[in-house]
Amino acid sequence: MPTDNLHGFNTTLQQVDERYAWINDMIKARQELVLQYMKLLNLPVSADEHKKTAECYPSYEEITAFCEHMIDYVSHGHFDLYPKIISLIENASGRSLSIAHRVLPRIEKTTEFLMRFNDRYAEDMDESKLKTLKQDLASVGKCLEQRFKNEDRLIIGLRLVHSIVSGAV
Repeated sequence: MPTDNLHGFNTTLQQVDERYAWINDMIKARQELVLQYMKLLNLPVSADEHKKTAECYPSYEEITAFCEHMIDYVSHGHFDLYPKIISLIENASGRSLSIAHRVLPRIEKTTEFLMRFNDRYAEDMDESKLKTLKQDLASVGKCLEQRFKNEDRLIIGLRLVHSIVSGAV
């Protein structure tokens, strides 16, 4: 399965050169997270003995595996990637820091939402949670899409600053 456009998720942020190989690692982690997300959404529908269709739900293990991967992705961004990007932008051009000031609060909102999803579904599972899982997963998809767009903006800002600085040399 190609991983460049997974059901509307842009996962093809252009690969960067070796100096920024850690961004390529983020792109790969993003693709893996989206694939895991899509597996949760695309579970088959089964028929019960009365020929009524009943939804199949992901297993608790599948949900917790997704939550773990999602939290790892979110944490790595906040504690490693974003500080690196901001530092590189700051070192190259103080004016471009406005990109980070606009984008980071948006990313933080997605973090808060994803953490709430994790808190709700990663600890235990019951019938009431299963009833809202599909709707909550749809919201997670929208949230991830927004997060990826804002991460892309940070990386594009870094590329822009890098190209301006490189061109001035």
